Amino acid sequence: MDLHCIFIFLISFFTLEAKRDEELYCAVCRALVDEVNHSISLVNSKQKVQVGSFRVDSKGNQKTVEVPLARSEIHLTEVFETICEKFRQYGNTKNELGKKSVVRMVSRDGKPLVLKDIHITMEGMKLLTHTCENIAEEYEDQIIRAFRDGELPEVEQKVCGRLAGYCTEEDLSSPMPEPGPVQESQKEEDKKEEEEEEDETDEGIEEEEENAEKKEEL
Repeated sequence: MDLHCIFIFLISFFTLEAKRDEELYCAVCRALVDEVNHSISLVNSKQKVQVGSFRVDSKGNQKTVEVPLARSEIHLTEVFETICEKFRQYGNTKNELGKKSVVRMVSRDGKPLVLKDIHITMEGMKLLTHTCENIAEEYEDQIIRAFRDGELPEVEQKVCGRLAGYCTEEDLSSPMPEPGPVQESQKEEDKKEEEEEEDETDEGIEEEEENAEKKEEL
């Protein structure tokens, strides 16, 4: 590669870095870490897996140890294979600092959520997925290592803050936005509105049928 090509590559690289949306990368990084943390919580803490090297000792025995499956490299590597697909269930919003953030549009337990002040577009979901893929490609190994011994706050601090530099201390001290569950009163109001709309539709159909009958009589 000649100097001219190297120069063009460097210019392109730094231009892309300059265009990177740090607020969005911070939010997606934190959401990514949270998704990994949730995947860990779904595995029985008593499940173990044997890990070790291919080296053998002087007696010809392979050295292996048992570790919790949930935080093992084997399990977390599998988690990362599909982790960014989950960002199709996210929308764009703002956090309490007024900065760009992301929030789940679909609850993990299937219960309906109150979606307020959330911007949802196909392009937006594609961008979130792409941002997740960029972060995972660069920091997957570091996130896996961080989760071996650390919990969610520590991993956020280490990866999204100190390592990647996406988030400031202020960003990390601010909670991620969370949509609340639909309250019973809200469900009743929605049901009432649906019933009123159905009544209006039925009345409209009846009126059209009456008009049609009158035309036939004439």
